[in-house]
Amino acid sequence: MNLCYRHPDRPAYVQCQRCSRPVCPECQVQAPVGVHCPECVEEARRRRPAQRTQFGTPVGSGRPTVTYTVIALCVVMYLLQLASPRLGLGLDVTGALAYAPAYTSDWFPSFEPWRMLTAAVLHSPSSAMHILFNMMALLFVGRVIEPAVGAARYVALLLLSAFGGSVAVLFLTDPLTPTVGASGAVFGLFGALFILSRASGAETGGIVALVAVNMVVSFLVPNISWQGHLGGLVAGALCALVIARAPRGKSRRLWQWAGITGIALVLIALTAVGSTMVAFPV
Repeated sequence: MNLCYRHPDRPAYVQCQRCSRPVCPECQVQAPVGVHCPECVEEARRRRPAQRTQFGTPVGSGRPTVTYTVIALCVVMYLLQLASPRLGLGLDVTGALAYAPAYTSDWFPSFEPWRMLTAAVLHSPSSAMHILFNMMALLFVGRVIEPAVGAARYVALLLLSAFGGSVAVLFLTDPLTPTVGASGAVFGLFGALFILSRASGAETGGIVALVAVNMVVSFLVPNISWQGHLGGLVAGALCALVIARAPRGKSRRLWQWAGITGIALVLIALTAVGSTMVAFPV
């Protein structure tokens, strides 16, 4: 059992996310992900605003700019989805950007693989709750993860989570069934939050419950793509794993980006394989 480095007579069940020293409950200072020890908190106060986190990320103000930008993009696209049928210009935003496995299939006449990502910024025009839930989840979870991993890694995490959701849809969904929504990316953030919290010694019971409840809802409620949720969850967890577990040192960034690139290549390879397996609907 670890003992607190400041109070050798007290057990410590978590570690400081900056220096990895064990700290007892009295010495823990809550951070966006995990806890800090008093010395690291004091050192952070003396430094300039730009500094590094446990995950090798320069952090400035901590403002989740990417999260706000993605939310704004999704809202704008949703308004365009609602307006496009009424403009009389023959433009259907949902139909033009939604993803179905057929668009990455050998037999389908229109090969449009970019839809695997564009579908993530669309939502069901018939259900305001769809975009409302996803944007609230993105806001609450994204503003915790983005400062912890940095903007660049966070963008990669969102993109690969959305991509992973579409790859799962490719293998597990009817070829002509269109899918839209940022749910794959959101579930990727859920998976990432679990991994990053575990890596920093924070409590993860609440995150497990959150993911479990949402996955059950995905299976029980009609017209929800549990496939996209599952694929996003796995991809996001894997991205967070390579970010959190990359070897420490000067080459840590290199290891992190090598791992992220590897995940992207695996998803591309799976897409290539899946495109040859989609059955032609009779």
